[in-house]
Amino acid sequence: MAKNFNFVLSTPDAVLFDGQSEYVGLPTPNGEIGIMADHVPLVGLISPGVMKIIAGKDEKLLAVGGGFVKVKPGIVKVYAQTGEYAESIDEQRAIEAQKEALKLMRAKADRVSLADATALLERNIARLKTIEHKKRRRRT
Repeated sequence: MAKNFNFVLSTPDAVLFDGQSEYVGLPTPNGEIGIMADHVPLVGLISPGVMKIIAGKDEKLLAVGGGFVKVKPGIVKVYAQTGEYAESIDEQRAIEAQKEALKLMRAKADRVSLADATALLERNIARLKTIEHKKRRRRT
């Protein structure tokens, strides 16, 4: 049986998960990292992408925005800009938002608008990847 640790996932709007977990997979600027009990302490950046939480027989997939992770003995905390469970993502809405972000980026607006469009694009790519991961799990 895998060893558990306390895991907390917070966004500015809500605490999305607060409980025992066996494994957490996080997207980072250098690729995905996996965290299990007794992981070495660290503080790191989180990139927009797919997060996986395994708690017993339960596996949860979320689309997360940027943020950071803090790992200490017995507890892991993730502070994300956004977080959304795969089940609550509207795929068609994410596709439309991705198209809109691409349109805004092509408009070659000022730097602030470009940064906003890029963030919107990254968030919706993460949402669509999360849906794709969930669909693949159903097939296996």
